[in-house]
Amino acid sequence: MDCGPKRGRGLMFVGVVIIALGVILLLNQFGLLPRGIVLHFWPSLFIVVGIIKLFAGNNVGERVVGSVLIGVGAVWQTNALGLTHITWGQAWPLFIILVGVLFLLHSVSDQGDPKYKFTSDPNAGSFYIFGGGERQVNAKDFRGSKMFAVFGGYEVDLTHAEMEGAEAYVEANAVFGGGEIRIPTNWKVVVQGVGIFGGYNDKTHYIQTDPSAPVKTLYVRGVAVFGGIEVKN
Repeated sequence: MDCGPKRGRGLMFVGVVIIALGVILLLNQFGLLPRGIVLHFWPSLFIVVGIIKLFAGNNVGERVVGSVLIGVGAVWQTNALGLTHITWGQAWPLFIILVGVLFLLHSVSDQGDPKYKFTSDPNAGSFYIFGGGERQVNAKDFRGSKMFAVFGGYEVDLTHAEMEGAEAYVEANAVFGGGEIRIPTNWKVVVQGVGIFGGYNDKTHYIQTDPSAPVKTLYVRGVAVFGGIEVKN
C-alpha cells in the first residue's frame, strides 16, 4: 500500500468530505436545515463517492471511475437545482473527453514509476488508435508494461516471457476497444482493472509447475471504457 505524502493528503481530504456530509445529515435530522433540502442535494452523493475514489484510489481505474462519478453527480446536481438543463445525450461525449485527459495525465505522472518500467523487449508495450496488432514478448526480465487501445485492439503473448522478480505489473487500458493478454500457466493473476460500460475477464488457470519455486504474480490494472480486456493462458 502506498502511504506516501500524496496519498496521506488525499485521505485527509476524503475524511474532511465525509465529516462535512455527516454534519449536514445530522443538522437535517434535528430540523435545523430547510425542509426537503437534502432531497435537492442527493445527487451530490455521486460527487462524494467520486472524490473518495479520485483521491484515495490505488490505480488509474479507480481514479477514472471517481472522475466520471464526479462528472455525473455535477450534471445531475445542477439539473436538480435548475441551474442547467443538460441531457445525457449532450453530456456523455464530455465524459469520454474527461477519460482521455485523465489517461494523458496518468501517463505523465507515472514516468519513473518502477512498477511500469518496460522490459528489455520493445514488444512489451502496445499503443493503438483506430487499429490493432499482435505482439509476442520473449523478455527474460519482464517487470511490467503498458497497453492502450482507442477504437482498436491488441493481443499480447507473454507465454514465452520470464518474470524477473516475484511480481510484475501490466496496465491494460481500452476505450471503445479491447485487448487480450496470454500468460504462462505458472503465473498467478490478480485482476484489478475497472470497467465503465466494459470489463475485465480472467480466464487463466494457475498451475505451479515447481512447488519449490516462488510464486510469480502478475497484476493487471487499468480501465476499460466501452471495451473489454481478457487475460488467459
